[in-house]
Amino acid sequence: MGRDLAHRMLARTMAVLGLAAVTAIGLGAPAGAAPSDRPDDPVVLTGAQVPTLAGAAPARVLAFKWTGKWQQVPVQVDERHVISMRQLYPEPGPAYVIGDLTFDSEVYADAKTRSGADADPTLDANDEIVFMAGDTGAPAPSGTTVPAGVVPGSATRVEVGDPNGGGTGVVYLFVSSKPADQSGGKDYVRYDFKLTRFTPGMTLIDDYGFSNSNNPEDSTVTTENYELHSTDRWMEDELRITTGGATGADILDREAVSAGGLGKCSRSEYTFSGNWNRGSDNDEGSIVAIKDGPVRAIRSYVGANSGPFVQSDHIYYASREDRAIRVRVHPIPDMFVWTDYADTAIGMTYRDQKNQDGVIIDGIEDTLEKMGDQDFQNGTYLWQQVTGSHGTATTMVTAVKDDPAPGKTDPPFTSYYLDDSAPSSSSSDKERQCGGDMKAYGASGFGIDGTFPNTDPILSSDAVPARKLSVNRVRYFGGPGQTAADAEALRDRARKPLTATAGKAQLKARAEATGGLSIRFTNRKAVARRGKVLRIKLRVANTGSNKATRIRVCLLSSKLVGKPCRKIASLGSGKARTVTIRTRVKRNARGRTLRFGYSYGFTSGRFGGSGAAPGIFVVALRR
Repeated sequence: MGRDLAHRMLARTMAVLGLAAVTAIGLGAPAGAAPSDRPDDPVVLTGAQVPTLAGAAPARVLAFKWTGKWQQVPVQVDERHVISMRQLYPEPGPAYVIGDLTFDSEVYADAKTRSGADADPTLDANDEIVFMAGDTGAPAPSGTTVPAGVVPGSATRVEVGDPNGGGTGVVYLFVSSKPADQSGGKDYVRYDFKLTRFTPGMTLIDDYGFSNSNNPEDSTVTTENYELHSTDRWMEDELRITTGGATGADILDREAVSAGGLGKCSRSEYTFSGNWNRGSDNDEGSIVAIKDGPVRAIRSYVGANSGPFVQSDHIYYASREDRAIRVRVHPIPDMFVWTDYADTAIGMTYRDQKNQDGVIIDGIEDTLEKMGDQDFQNGTYLWQQVTGSHGTATTMVTAVKDDPAPGKTDPPFTSYYLDDSAPSSSSSDKERQCGGDMKAYGASGFGIDGTFPNTDPILSSDAVPARKLSVNRVRYFGGPGQTAADAEALRDRARKPLTATAGKAQLKARAEATGGLSIRFTNRKAVARRGKVLRIKLRVANTGSNKATRIRVCLLSSKLVGKPCRKIASLGSGKARTVTIRTRVKRNARGRTLRFGYSYGFTSGRFGGSGAAPGIFVVALRR
């Protein structure tokens, strides 16, 4: 995305007094899922929607569902904050990071990157709380006691609704009273982010290749349903679908991007990732956030040649990948993004919203009806699908933009499809491929057929403000043989996200657990004889509210041999047990009476305790 220095310096002068504050365009409404018929969709709430949790430590937010009893379910809190985008690059800045020109944007916080940790370490208004729709349950009866180990006043009821099929599901959020595991024993996504040139001690803050450098990766996202592999920022190169009996074969050649014209390879996913092939020019890039939690993984980065603040966010869930590309660049023609499949996809079927009968992917060109600008309305998702024995990838895509200036029009959006095992190598031929195996098997996506106005905030001015443009994609991974009807149903999910409403839950605080034992002697007429065995009976009662375990009762007297004790494995609340302790009286014991008491100790899940005799037991001491 080249621009010369004179253009950039002029833009700087124009922008100094007219910088626009840009807020990142999200992936949809702040709710994502629904009841049992949409288990694979996430529910995302902001901290502002759950004031009962405000100020909590993010790692102490727990989620439970009610199934007649409490069952913990996975929940994740991802902190977000507003930063100056300039801080994503070091000093001195790369060529296209112009001086101190900047703008603010809300991004994911990550202490490992130049985004940094959130200045507010507690749950605040723009942080995100996420759980899966499949983990919703029934409403708990009013007055139900809260789960053990949570702060009762934090109880929050989240009702999740489905605008498509109706029905609701409920999840309850709490703040843990002590450090706790948010996973509930499950981990839906595993993310292994690995930079292959990094050695121990190197960091994303200081050692990433921010300018004129690629950053080779061997990074993998793995769930029970799919696996994706990346080799650099913009470069996914493997996809294996493993759900529903799919073969697990790698069907992806590459995720592709292009700017400046299809078939012109000066701007592609390779150059966006630092593999610039015009030696006199520059490119920039930086990592915003890398996160791996029990519910989702996040991969966020910026930089695309001369668009240092073009941003791509990938959010990986158990059965889907959400992606948002926030376009921030000077005017440039023919921006396209598509998925190019590998030769293993030969024999699979491609179909889309305008071509629902589909065609077989075979490397032989097909003529399909294209989707046009009239189909791309803000928030209206279009779908494309590839299906076969290797599984099904169904992709919904939409473009979100602000309105053009009065009297102006934007270039049209259009779909892209190419199935050609031997595309032309001519630089002027739109069929030319720019990477991977240099072939096109079911290559499908969409783009802008023309030049879109400036979207770079650092080139903004009062007279000509920067436009806003985001390309949002939701891709579901399913088993073999899905149909156009399945794709339409998934499109409805994207078009009508699930709703989530949070409010204080009417639950009962858990009574504080107490612990204690009551012990009394039962054989007051016992007689002790020097050098002889003495049998003492004790009645042990649990006066606490919890079951007591590992009880140890001992007799105390200097005239007894050793420290005679008796163990009781467990004793329920309100229960009692009589035990006999056998001991021996010392031969040199003196006096007419033997006085002794007892001690006890015990531990139980929520309490522990110890005590001594409330009185002295006296028996006659005879020869």
